[in-house]
Amino acid sequence: MKFKTVIATAGLFTLSLFACELYGQEPTEMSKHDRERMDSLKKVDIQVQEQQRADNKEAMDNAKDANAQSKAKAKEAQRIEQDATNASRESRKALNMEKKAQKARRNADSQTQKASDARDKSDEN
Repeated sequence: MKFKTVIATAGLFTLSLFACELYGQEPTEMSKHDRERMDSLKKVDIQVQEQQRADNKEAMDNAKDANAQSKAKAKEAQRIEQDATNASRESRKALNMEKKAQKARRNADSQTQKASDARDKSDEN
């Protein structure tokens, strides 16, 4: 009894699969107008995709150019900053040298004055 039930169930299941498969494979007829319309839509879609690719490529090229320009500007700015730093350093060195020279002149003037005073005193004696 069980065997007959299993076989009957399997048979009904198999028949239903075949029926569904046959029903699902019915070809749908497209008219010439529908096929032309589908082809036209595919062509338009392909053209839109190609245009979008071209736009993306152009945008990417523009971004790369802008990046290269900004790198060049940054490099130039860094060079200018280094030149300004070097000029500032040279200016400080020159200022310090001038201060030292003025101090040396003052000391020399002071020693000259002391020597003159000492000479005057020795002449008096």
